[in-house]
Amino acid sequence: MVSKILVRASESDRLQELATQSRVTGRISRRFIAGEALEEATEVARELIATGRTVSLDLVGEKVRDAADADAAAADYLAVIQAMSTGQLTSGISIKPSQLGASDDVDAAHHRLTLLAARAGEAGLHLTLDMEDATTVDHTIELVEALHGDGHTHVGCAVQTALFRTADDIDRLNELGASLRLCKGAYAEAADISHQRREDIDEAYHRCARRLLEAGTYPRFATHDHRLIGAIRRDARELGRATDSYEFQMLYGIRPDVQDRLIEIGEHLCVYVPYGVAWYPYFVRRLAERPANLVFFARALLP
Repeated sequence: MVSKILVRASESDRLQELATQSRVTGRISRRFIAGEALEEATEVARELIATGRTVSLDLVGEKVRDAADADAAAADYLAVIQAMSTGQLTSGISIKPSQLGASDDVDAAHHRLTLLAARAGEAGLHLTLDMEDATTVDHTIELVEALHGDGHTHVGCAVQTALFRTADDIDRLNELGASLRLCKGAYAEAADISHQRREDIDEAYHRCARRLLEAGTYPRFATHDHRLIGAIRRDARELGRATDSYEFQMLYGIRPDVQDRLIEIGEHLCVYVPYGVAWYPYFVRRLAERPANLVFFARALLP
């Protein structure tokens, strides 16, 4: 119940306005956000890479108001790609299609993504399209297919195990050869299209993870759950997958102890590094995903 309330809160413009004006909330959010400026994010990325991790930078933000906003977001991501290339920051970038106007004009978003994919490819970076709410799944997958058709095979997307359809989507994208990020999902979806119980989502995650280990192209397992991590590692050994044929992904600021342990035992770990001024929806969803995050936030508010 608390998680659902927080997900709804992440969608409130009024709460976002109040939170972004609060110095306390802004300070606390820095546990999960690498800063508001690109320079801050690249500095965090360098520090993480020095510890044996790779990084995927994400300019936080979601739906845009018009084509001018979408063009501005594309220009911002071009700057991210240039900064990562110049700084030799390894792994890739993550983009929400709605930032590039996909919710209003998929063709225009495809055009913007084509330029970004070309620049990312030149820089040796993987480009992941984040998966948003259930209404965006079809056009996100279609964008990946279109970009692969254009020769941009370094483009993949996230898939969410909370949705009933995800196993079929994985099969479809495995045939394409797209590298996928497997996550649980951070949106409040209807019961007729998604699992509602955390246990069911976790079971679906394990089934989908095995599907990716069996036939996926460099699966990217985005989870902080040590039980799922253990199950994936066991399945990988059983199926003969080398540790350099997949990776785990974790969010900046979450479970650093588990991150360190994965590095110690020789697993590949990529840290998702968000930055930018529009941090509120991302921050609140992180609170919703894990009760420990909410406890941290509550303690930080105490005098």
